[in-house]
Amino acid sequence: MSVRRAVRQTQQHIPRNSLVWLLVAQALVIIPHLLHVPLWLVGLWLGCAAWRVQVFRMRVPFPNGWVKAILMVSSGFAVYLSRGSLVGLDAGVALLITAFILKLLEVRTRRDALVVIFLGFFTVVTSYLFADSLLAALYSVLPVIALLSALLGLQQSSYATRPMATLKKAASLFAQAIPLMLLLFVLFPRLEPLWSLPQAKDKGTVGLSSSMSPGDLTELGQSSALAFRARFDGAIPAQSQLYWRALTLPHFDGRSWSISERFGGQAPQWQPQGESLSYS
Repeated sequence: MSVRRAVRQTQQHIPRNSLVWLLVAQALVIIPHLLHVPLWLVGLWLGCAAWRVQVFRMRVPFPNGWVKAILMVSSGFAVYLSRGSLVGLDAGVALLITAFILKLLEVRTRRDALVVIFLGFFTVVTSYLFADSLLAALYSVLPVIALLSALLGLQQSSYATRPMATLKKAASLFAQAIPLMLLLFVLFPRLEPLWSLPQAKDKGTVGLSSSMSPGDLTELGQSSALAFRARFDGAIPAQSQLYWRALTLPHFDGRSWSISERFGGQAPQWQPQGESLSYS
């Protein structure tokens, strides 16, 4: 009885072929999101991928519960620091990709691999939240075929099939589905996309507002847009004197800064000091 149980557990381990394509698929899924997620996620994926490869080579064990908890909490906190919130389109996609990466460290059996593969298909769809062009659609074919290769690899033994043979089989299955896809594209009614979410168009744009949140500061710091131009009538003053005072937001309610109520929305009166400069 114990021998059968050991054989059954051995057969449940994911084959090398599937693990290779799962790592390739994760890389292809993450690439389109690099313009919208923190770049430290690349380092997180490299670390998790290297760890999982060493686990497969039996050089290191799987991370224990404490290590996984620390990675999960620290990654969530890093997303909060990067996006200023854990709610919203950017933060939600960043959390999804973080979970997609960390889940790699829990892939012990075929069932675990299936969870990561189907999570990868869902993550591919989220790329259309930011770009729905023809080029983006053509690129999404690559991670889909890689995920199909990982799915096919789960049904193979560890060393029976080479990765390229699995890739050809997955591409063949994808090609067989193209006629049905085109038929549905022509006959399916045109509905508003269920995943349409409002996106802030002014994020990362230099400008003045009556309120500002920590996430706005992060996006503003990543913008290289021109704030304004100044032309002096005389000589240009020293760099240390080039300072323009704008809005003062002294009131903080725990989530955002705004104009103090005691000023009634009016800027306070300041006493000018020093030599005045004429500019336009």
